[in-house]
Amino acid sequence: MRLFLLLVGLTTVIADDLPPTCIRPVYCNSTLLHYVQMARLYPDSKTFVDFQMRKDENATLSAFQELLDRTNHNPTKEDLQEFVVDFFDETSELEEWKPDDHKENPPFLAKIRDQGFREFAKALNDIWPTLARRVKPSVLEKPEQSSLVPMTHGFIVPGGRFKEIYYWDAYWIIEGLLITDMTETAKGMIENLIELLYKFGHIPNGSRWYYQERSQPPLLAAMIKLYYEKTKDIEFIRKYISALEKELEYWLDTHLIAFNKDDRVYTLLRYYIPSAGPRPESYYEDYELAQKLDKNTDPNDIYADLKSAAESGWDFSTRWFISESGDNSGNLTNLNTKNVIPVDLNAIFAGALQITANFQAILKNPRRAAHWGYMAEQWRSSIEQALWDEEDGVWHDYDILNNKPRRYFYTSNLAPLWMNAVEKPFLAKHGARVLEYLHESQALEYPGGVPVSLVNSGEQWDFPNAWPPEVSIVVTAIQNIGSEESSKLAKELAQVWVRACKSGFTEKKQMFEKYDALNAGKYGGGGEYTVQDGFGWSNGVVLEFLDRYGAVLTSVDSVDASANNGQSNEESETDSKEK
Repeated sequence: MRLFLLLVGLTTVIADDLPPTCIRPVYCNSTLLHYVQMARLYPDSKTFVDFQMRKDENATLSAFQELLDRTNHNPTKEDLQEFVVDFFDETSELEEWKPDDHKENPPFLAKIRDQGFREFAKALNDIWPTLARRVKPSVLEKPEQSSLVPMTHGFIVPGGRFKEIYYWDAYWIIEGLLITDMTETAKGMIENLIELLYKFGHIPNGSRWYYQERSQPPLLAAMIKLYYEKTKDIEFIRKYISALEKELEYWLDTHLIAFNKDDRVYTLLRYYIPSAGPRPESYYEDYELAQKLDKNTDPNDIYADLKSAAESGWDFSTRWFISESGDNSGNLTNLNTKNVIPVDLNAIFAGALQITANFQAILKNPRRAAHWGYMAEQWRSSIEQALWDEEDGVWHDYDILNNKPRRYFYTSNLAPLWMNAVEKPFLAKHGARVLEYLHESQALEYPGGVPVSLVNSGEQWDFPNAWPPEVSIVVTAIQNIGSEESSKLAKELAQVWVRACKSGFTEKKQMFEKYDALNAGKYGGGGEYTVQDGFGWSNGVVLEFLDRYGAVLTSVDSVDASANNGQSNEESETDSKEK
């Protein structure tokens, strides 16, 4: 009750009271950052904030002030470039690392019936060492001169420009690592995230100081569940159960909001990051966007919505647009993330509550188990009552500005099924209706996978992009409906996805961060940066599907060809390639 009353009272935040994006001025809140980023020394704003300082922060800021004084606060682009070269080091803070537990032929490969898919899975397994990194000793010696937050264990990076650990990416990476029997690497990644949790009080978006003020979908409990199911390591649970509770308390303390629907008050989570200034890693883009707003609008309002959308992982999407007419049309100036109650965030949190309760029961702590179990039950009830849409037959985000459900197709609509945040009687009654909704949406009919939305806005988290984690969510959600029809559909969608990814990999020899639902295997577009390869979660999702369905999935339409019936391995491989 104390928490509820506190939140109801804190309806506004005064701009002067906003914290900076982080406590490292060079990387988050300084004239140096502003001048360098607005000069566009680098096409990607993230480039500069990933450089290390050659000297300490005070010396760097003092030297920059001297430059401003010499140039009458009007340094040229050349002046700024020279300063950056003199005071910053472009070399990576990470070094390549070979995980000891990587296996050339992990046992799960034997489960994959189709040779083409089996070879694809082996190729993905071979990518893990190329994405393995650890923090250099030089960074550990002078951590204050880098935006990178040091961590104890080696880890798998997503790939491309993403040269650090990312919170929600880690879920699918860890899943893939566990499937390929890299349990120690997976364990180390979880422990890295827990280190960040204890350092910041929450797990930040990624292991950079400029991500300090925001998190990402709270999947720590789900990651630990994956690890426990693989290893049955009860001592690991015992050691870190307090970390799970700490994360739950963080979200309850900082992201909870009460809202009205149908004359009832509900209390659920939203994404909301009220901190001052643009995102450092997208400084130029955010600042320029703020210039398009009405002059009476505080730019920190749009900055908060940008950071809140980034916290969701969906940066950016019409999912967070609320136009003057109350729909999801418009552009980034219509971002209103703080007024959207997200289905997936609350489903993930309900799942985390239940997982924590289950772990406390395993540890024989009945009071703690009952506490979190009761909260999980209440959360599932609120999701059902506030976010289920009887008319559409699915869950929708809720617009608390206009007090109405947001009746648009987004893959996140299925998150309650994915996270088992649905009571069994409700699922038995409504599972078939969810399938009807999906078929009516026609979102399952694309050759390159399920698109994240059906709105072609130009934003990267909209049509036609198909994102690996969201495809995983959709397939698992459909599987969890538990009917013969849903099981068949889940396998079909998994097959479409794995075939598409294999097609792209065969052509480009790369896995991509996102794909084009209209063109099987082609990488997706849109957003603030160019296409990224690697790619951690993309590899993890393909491995997930091949681990789950490998006995039945085929890389070509002919079952006989893909199953090697009467053919040699070489003949089957030739058929696969010819198709």
